[in-house]
Order: sequence, then structure tokens, then C-alpha cells
Amino acid sequence: MLTVRDFPGGGRAVTLIRRHRNAEAEVTSQTLDEPGLRHLLNTLHPLSDTELEKLMREKKIDHSLR
Repeated sequence: MLTVRDFPGGGRAVTLIRRHRNAEAEVTSQTLDEPGLRHLLNTLHPLSDTELEKLMREKKIDHSLR
């Protein structure tokens, strides 16, 4: 899903959301365009248990049920 928000004065924010099975990744930028954000999403890979535990401990990601 792609969302573009225009700001007064000419700026804009681009948001991309990608879903894969039961996971969702959202990226937003005021400087990267859609191709740049798609490239970023394409670099994602499944985390190991160790990587996931570290990111959750550092509160860089959280787990929520919606």
C-alpha cells in the first residue's frame, strides 16, 4: 500500500506498507521517494531469534496484536 501526504509549502511524506503472511513492515520518509522506499523494503530479511530479542530489548521494535 502506498500513501503520499502533501504538506503546506511543498513538502511531502511517502509511506509504503508491505505485508507478507502475518508480518507487516511500514516505512515513511520525507526525503526518499517511492523507488527508494521500495528498495529499502526489498532489503528486509527474516530476523534470527537473537536479532529479534536484541531489538525488542532495546525497544527499537515492539510486538502487538491488533
